[in-house]
Amino acid sequence: MSEMIERVAKAILEEQRKNRSVFPSNIDLARAAIEAMREPTCDMLNAGWRKDGWPLSYRAAIDAALGKTDT
Repeated sequence: MSEMIERVAKAILEEQRKNRSVFPSNIDLARAAIEAMREPTCDMLNAGWRKDGWPLSYRAAIDAALGKTDT
């Protein structure tokens, strides 16, 4: 499992635990997950650059966070 997946899972769990009397909305959970992804992991940064040094898309970084490999 990638570091980012673990980070996002932890953020969602923390959001759910903030107030046990009220279940957080999907919006609150999504916001927590996105907030956890603001700081990229090393794998995401590495996936975001091509061999020639030019940046790739944010999608490549997210694919790295999801543990997807280039085919």
